[in-house]
Amino acid sequence: MNKSILSIIRTFFGVFSRVAPGLSGRLAFRLFCTTFEPSSKSANRHAILEKAQQLFIDATQHDIDYSGGKVAAFEFKPKQTSTPAKTIWLVHGWQSHSLFMSRFVPPLLDQGFRVISIDLPGHGQSSGRTFHLPLAVSALHAVKDKLGDFQMALSHSLGGAVMATTLAGTIPDRPSLAVEKLVLISSPDSMRKIFDDFSTMVGLSKKANTHLHGVVTQLTGKTTDDFSTGAQLQTIEKQLLLIHAPDDKEVPFSQSESIQRLNPDATLEPAVGLGHRRIIAADDVVQRAVEFLKH
Repeated sequence: MNKSILSIIRTFFGVFSRVAPGLSGRLAFRLFCTTFEPSSKSANRHAILEKAQQLFIDATQHDIDYSGGKVAAFEFKPKQTSTPAKTIWLVHGWQSHSLFMSRFVPPLLDQGFRVISIDLPGHGQSSGRTFHLPLAVSALHAVKDKLGDFQMALSHSLGGAVMATTLAGTIPDRPSLAVEKLVLISSPDSMRKIFDDFSTMVGLSKKANTHLHGVVTQLTGKTTDDFSTGAQLQTIEKQLLLIHAPDDKEVPFSQSESIQRLNPDATLEPAVGLGHRRIIAADDVVQRAVEFLKH
Protein backbone atom coordinates (compact mmCIF):
# COMPACT_ATOMS: atom_id res chain seq x y z
CA MET A 1 0.00 0.00 0.00
CA ASN A 2 1.26 3.50 -0.89
CA LYS A 3 2.87 5.14 2.17
CA SER A 4 0.95 8.40 1.86
CA ILE A 5 -2.37 6.55 1.55
CA LEU A 6 -1.48 4.38 4.55
CA SER A 7 -0.69 7.51 6.58
CA ILE A 8 -4.15 8.91 5.80
CA ILE A 9 -5.79 5.59 6.72
CA ARG A 10 -3.89 5.42 10.01
CA THR A 11 -4.91 8.96 10.89
CA PHE A 12 -8.55 8.19 10.13
CA PHE A 13 -8.71 4.93 12.10
CA GLY A 14 -6.58 6.34 14.89
CA VAL A 15 -9.36 8.81 15.68
CA PHE A 16 -12.50 7.08 14.40
CA SER A 17 -11.82 3.66 15.93
CA ARG A 18 -11.85 5.22 19.40
CA VAL A 19 -15.12 7.03 18.76
CA ALA A 20 -16.94 4.22 16.90
CA PRO A 21 -15.05 0.93 17.38
CA GLY A 22 -17.83 -1.27 15.97
CA LEU A 23 -18.18 0.61 12.70
CA SER A 24 -14.41 0.99 12.46
CA GLY A 25 -13.98 -2.78 12.79
CA ARG A 26 -16.45 -3.37 9.98
CA LEU A 27 -14.82 -0.75 7.75
CA ALA A 28 -11.40 -2.22 8.46
CA PHE A 29 -12.65 -5.66 7.43
CA ARG A 30 -13.91 -4.24 4.12
CA LEU A 31 -10.54 -2.59 3.56
CA PHE A 32 -8.73 -5.83 4.44
CA CYS A 33 -10.82 -7.71 1.86
CA THR A 34 -10.30 -5.19 -0.94
CA THR A 35 -7.74 -6.11 -3.60
CA PHE A 36 -5.61 -3.50 -5.34
CA GLU A 37 -3.39 -3.37 -8.39
CA PRO A 38 0.26 -3.55 -7.23
CA SER A 39 1.89 -0.11 -7.16
CA SER A 40 5.31 -1.54 -8.10
CA LYS A 41 5.64 -2.35 -11.79
CA SER A 42 9.33 -3.01 -12.24
CA ALA A 43 11.05 -4.10 -15.45
CA ASN A 44 11.68 -7.52 -13.88
CA ARG A 45 7.99 -7.92 -13.04
CA HIS A 46 7.05 -6.94 -16.58
CA ALA A 47 9.50 -9.49 -18.04
CA ILE A 48 8.12 -12.28 -15.82
CA LEU A 49 4.54 -11.52 -16.84
CA GLU A 50 5.39 -11.23 -20.53
CA LYS A 51 7.03 -14.67 -20.53
CA ALA A 52 4.17 -16.18 -18.54
CA GLN A 53 1.57 -14.74 -20.92
CA GLN A 54 3.25 -16.58 -23.80
CA LEU A 55 2.95 -19.83 -21.85
CA PHE A 56 -0.69 -19.20 -20.96
CA ILE A 57 -1.61 -18.90 -24.64
CA ASP A 58 -1.67 -22.72 -24.63
CA ALA A 59 -4.09 -22.87 -21.68
CA THR A 60 -7.85 -23.23 -21.89
CA GLN A 61 -9.39 -20.42 -19.84
CA HIS A 62 -12.57 -21.31 -17.99
CA ASP A 63 -14.67 -18.48 -16.55
CA ILE A 64 -16.78 -20.30 -13.99
CA ASP A 65 -19.85 -18.90 -12.25
CA TYR A 66 -19.94 -19.02 -8.45
CA SER A 67 -21.65 -17.11 -5.65
CA GLY A 68 -19.24 -14.16 -5.87
CA GLY A 69 -19.22 -13.73 -9.64
CA LYS A 70 -16.81 -15.53 -11.97
CA VAL A 71 -13.61 -17.37 -11.12
CA ALA A 72 -10.97 -17.81 -13.82
CA ALA A 73 -9.20 -21.18 -14.10
CA PHE A 74 -6.50 -21.95 -16.66
CA GLU A 75 -6.30 -25.60 -17.74
CA PHE A 76 -3.14 -27.16 -19.18
CA LYS A 77 -3.19 -30.73 -20.49
CA PRO A 78 -0.06 -32.86 -20.87
CA LYS A 79 0.85 -33.74 -24.46
CA GLN A 80 1.67 -37.37 -23.77
CA THR A 81 0.80 -39.70 -20.91
CA SER A 82 0.52 -43.47 -20.77
CA THR A 83 -1.85 -43.36 -17.79
CA PRO A 84 -4.77 -41.10 -16.89
CA ALA A 85 -3.31 -37.73 -15.90
CA LYS A 86 -3.52 -36.68 -12.28
CA THR A 87 -4.71 -33.12 -11.74
CA ILE A 88 -2.82 -30.54 -9.71
CA TRP A 89 -4.13 -27.13 -8.70
CA LEU A 90 -1.88 -24.06 -8.53
CA VAL A 91 -3.16 -21.42 -6.11
CA HIS A 92 -1.41 -18.05 -5.87
CA GLY A 93 -1.11 -15.66 -2.93
CA TRP A 94 -2.41 -12.22 -1.91
CA GLN A 95 -2.23 -9.46 -4.56
CA SER A 96 -0.92 -11.97 -7.10
CA HIS A 97 -2.43 -14.13 -9.86
CA SER A 98 -1.91 -17.26 -11.94
CA LEU A 99 0.82 -15.84 -14.17
CA PHE A 100 3.17 -15.63 -11.19
CA MET A 101 2.81 -19.41 -10.69
CA SER A 102 3.86 -20.10 -14.28
CA ARG A 103 7.32 -21.49 -13.50
CA PHE A 104 5.70 -24.66 -12.14
CA VAL A 105 3.60 -25.36 -15.23
CA PRO A 106 6.12 -26.75 -17.80
CA PRO A 107 7.86 -29.22 -15.44
CA LEU A 108 4.51 -30.47 -14.13
CA LEU A 109 3.26 -30.99 -17.68
CA ASP A 110 6.50 -32.83 -18.48
CA GLN A 111 5.68 -35.23 -15.62
CA GLY A 112 2.25 -35.95 -17.13
CA PHE A 113 0.15 -33.80 -14.80
CA ARG A 114 -2.98 -31.94 -15.85
CA VAL A 115 -2.47 -28.48 -14.37
CA ILE A 116 -5.21 -26.04 -13.35
CA SER A 117 -4.03 -22.61 -12.25
CA ILE A 118 -6.72 -20.59 -10.46
CA ASP A 119 -7.15 -16.84 -10.05
CA LEU A 120 -8.63 -16.26 -6.61
CA PRO A 121 -11.61 -13.89 -6.20
CA GLY A 122 -10.66 -10.27 -6.82
CA HIS A 123 -7.37 -11.28 -8.48
CA GLY A 124 -6.18 -11.69 -12.04
CA GLN A 125 -8.94 -12.55 -14.49
CA SER A 126 -11.48 -13.43 -11.77
CA SER A 127 -14.23 -10.88 -11.21
CA GLY A 128 -14.57 -8.32 -8.44
CA ARG A 129 -12.22 -6.51 -6.09
CA THR A 130 -13.10 -8.44 -2.94
CA PHE A 131 -11.33 -11.43 -1.38
CA HIS A 132 -11.99 -13.37 1.80
CA LEU A 133 -11.79 -17.05 2.72
CA PRO A 134 -15.50 -17.93 2.31
CA LEU A 135 -15.47 -16.41 -1.20
CA ALA A 136 -12.28 -18.26 -2.08
CA VAL A 137 -13.63 -21.59 -0.83
CA SER A 138 -16.83 -21.09 -2.85
CA ALA A 139 -14.76 -20.33 -5.93
CA LEU A 140 -12.60 -23.45 -5.54
CA HIS A 141 -15.65 -25.66 -5.09
CA ALA A 142 -17.07 -24.19 -8.30
CA VAL A 143 -13.81 -25.04 -10.11
CA LYS A 144 -13.99 -28.60 -8.81
CA ASP A 145 -17.64 -28.96 -9.84
CA LYS A 146 -16.87 -27.68 -13.34
CA LEU A 147 -13.47 -29.23 -14.06
CA GLY A 148 -13.52 -32.34 -11.90
CA ASP A 149 -11.52 -33.74 -9.02
CA PHE A 150 -7.92 -32.88 -8.27
CA GLN A 151 -5.38 -35.06 -6.52
CA MET A 152 -2.66 -32.57 -5.59
CA ALA A 153 -2.23 -28.87 -4.92
CA LEU A 154 0.59 -26.35 -4.76
CA SER A 155 0.06 -22.92 -3.22
CA HIS A 156 1.96 -19.77 -2.38
CA SER A 157 1.48 -17.43 0.59
CA LEU A 158 -2.19 -16.82 1.49
CA GLY A 159 -3.10 -19.51 -1.04
CA GLY A 160 -1.95 -21.96 1.62
CA ALA A 161 -4.63 -20.72 4.02
CA VAL A 162 -7.18 -20.96 1.21
CA MET A 163 -6.23 -24.56 0.48
CA ALA A 164 -6.24 -25.59 4.15
CA THR A 165 -9.68 -24.05 4.69
CA THR A 166 -11.03 -25.65 1.51
CA LEU A 167 -9.64 -29.12 2.22
CA ALA A 168 -10.72 -29.15 5.87
CA GLY A 169 -14.31 -28.09 5.14
CA THR A 170 -14.13 -25.32 7.75
CA ILE A 171 -16.65 -23.06 6.01
CA PRO A 172 -20.23 -24.17 6.82
CA ASP A 173 -22.04 -26.02 4.00
CA ARG A 174 -18.75 -26.61 2.16
CA PRO A 175 -17.65 -30.25 2.58
CA SER A 176 -14.05 -31.27 3.10
CA LEU A 177 -12.06 -32.36 0.04
CA ALA A 178 -9.47 -35.10 -0.31
CA VAL A 179 -5.91 -34.55 -1.52
CA GLU A 180 -2.95 -36.90 -1.91
CA LYS A 181 -0.10 -34.37 -1.79
CA LEU A 182 0.11 -30.73 -0.86
CA VAL A 183 2.94 -28.20 -1.26
CA LEU A 184 2.70 -24.98 0.74
CA ILE A 185 5.24 -22.29 -0.12
CA SER A 186 5.64 -19.35 2.28
CA SER A 187 2.32 -20.16 3.92
CA PRO A 188 0.88 -18.36 6.93
CA ASP A 189 -0.44 -20.42 9.82
CA SER A 190 -2.32 -17.97 12.04
CA MET A 191 -5.19 -15.92 10.61
CA ARG A 192 -5.39 -14.22 14.01
CA LYS A 193 -1.85 -12.93 13.51
CA ILE A 194 -2.71 -11.73 10.00
CA PHE A 195 -5.68 -9.73 11.28
CA ASP A 196 -3.79 -8.41 14.30
CA ASP A 197 -0.88 -7.29 12.11
CA PHE A 198 -3.32 -5.57 9.74
CA SER A 199 -5.05 -3.91 12.70
CA THR A 200 -1.72 -2.54 13.92
CA MET A 201 -0.78 -1.37 10.43
CA VAL A 202 -3.96 0.71 9.97
CA GLY A 203 -4.01 1.99 13.55
CA LEU A 204 -7.14 0.35 15.00
CA SER A 205 -7.88 0.66 18.70
CA LYS A 206 -8.07 -2.53 20.78
CA LYS A 207 -11.88 -2.41 20.84
CA ALA A 208 -12.06 -1.91 17.07
CA ASN A 209 -9.67 -4.83 16.59
CA THR A 210 -12.03 -7.01 18.63
CA HIS A 211 -14.88 -5.97 16.33
CA LEU A 212 -12.69 -6.72 13.30
CA HIS A 213 -12.31 -10.30 14.51
CA GLY A 214 -16.03 -10.36 15.26
CA VAL A 215 -16.88 -9.71 11.60
CA VAL A 216 -15.14 -12.97 10.74
CA THR A 217 -17.40 -14.80 13.20
CA GLN A 218 -20.51 -13.10 11.82
CA LEU A 219 -19.52 -14.09 8.29
CA THR A 220 -18.47 -17.69 8.93
CA GLY A 221 -19.73 -18.78 12.34
CA LYS A 222 -16.07 -19.42 13.22
CA THR A 223 -13.37 -17.48 15.03
CA THR A 224 -10.13 -16.39 13.41
CA ASP A 225 -8.38 -19.04 15.52
CA ASP A 226 -10.42 -21.72 13.72
CA PHE A 227 -8.60 -20.82 10.50
CA SER A 228 -5.15 -21.93 11.63
CA THR A 229 -3.57 -23.57 8.58
CA GLY A 230 -1.73 -26.19 10.64
CA ALA A 231 -4.74 -27.11 12.76
CA GLN A 232 -7.01 -27.45 9.74
CA LEU A 233 -4.51 -29.68 7.94
CA GLN A 234 -4.47 -32.02 10.95
CA THR A 235 -8.00 -33.07 9.98
CA ILE A 236 -7.10 -34.47 6.54
CA GLU A 237 -4.90 -37.26 5.24
CA LYS A 238 -2.12 -35.90 3.03
CA GLN A 239 1.57 -35.84 2.28
CA LEU A 240 2.78 -32.32 3.03
CA LEU A 241 5.84 -30.38 1.91
CA LEU A 242 6.51 -26.91 3.35
CA ILE A 243 9.02 -24.59 1.67
CA HIS A 244 9.80 -21.23 3.25
CA ALA A 245 12.60 -18.67 3.25
CA PRO A 246 14.03 -17.85 6.69
CA ASP A 247 14.47 -14.24 5.47
CA ASP A 248 10.79 -13.86 4.47
CA LYS A 249 9.71 -10.41 5.70
CA GLU A 250 6.01 -10.76 4.77
CA VAL A 251 5.20 -14.16 6.28
CA PRO A 252 7.73 -15.20 8.94
CA PHE A 253 9.46 -18.58 8.65
CA SER A 254 8.08 -19.35 12.11
CA GLN A 255 4.63 -19.71 10.53
CA SER A 256 5.73 -22.80 8.59
CA GLU A 257 7.44 -24.08 11.72
CA SER A 258 4.08 -23.80 13.50
CA ILE A 259 2.36 -25.74 10.70
CA GLN A 260 4.99 -28.48 10.95
CA ARG A 261 4.65 -28.74 14.74
CA LEU A 262 0.96 -29.51 14.25
CA ASN A 263 1.71 -31.87 11.35
CA PRO A 264 4.92 -33.70 12.39
CA ASP A 265 4.94 -35.91 9.29
CA ALA A 266 5.37 -32.82 7.11
CA THR A 267 8.74 -31.92 5.62
CA LEU A 268 9.91 -28.33 6.09
CA GLU A 269 12.65 -27.14 3.76
CA PRO A 270 14.29 -23.71 4.21
CA ALA A 271 14.88 -21.76 0.99
CA VAL A 272 17.67 -19.47 2.13
CA GLY A 273 17.82 -15.96 0.70
CA LEU A 274 14.69 -16.13 -1.46
CA GLY A 275 12.36 -13.85 0.48
CA HIS A 276 8.61 -14.01 0.02
CA ARG A 277 8.08 -13.53 -3.72
CA ARG A 278 11.31 -14.58 -5.45
CA ILE A 279 10.86 -18.04 -3.96
CA ILE A 280 8.22 -19.13 -6.51
CA ALA A 281 10.54 -18.29 -9.41
CA ALA A 282 13.61 -20.08 -8.05
CA ASP A 283 14.75 -23.14 -10.02
CA ASP A 284 15.66 -25.13 -6.89
CA VAL A 285 12.23 -24.54 -5.34
CA VAL A 286 10.39 -25.49 -8.53
CA GLN A 287 12.49 -28.65 -8.89
CA ARG A 288 11.99 -29.70 -5.26
CA ALA A 289 8.24 -29.21 -5.44
CA VAL A 290 7.90 -31.18 -8.67
CA GLU A 291 10.09 -33.99 -7.33
CA PHE A 292 7.85 -34.27 -4.27
CA LEU A 293 4.66 -34.31 -6.33
CA LYS A 294 5.77 -36.83 -8.93
CA HIS A 295 6.88 -39.60 -6.51
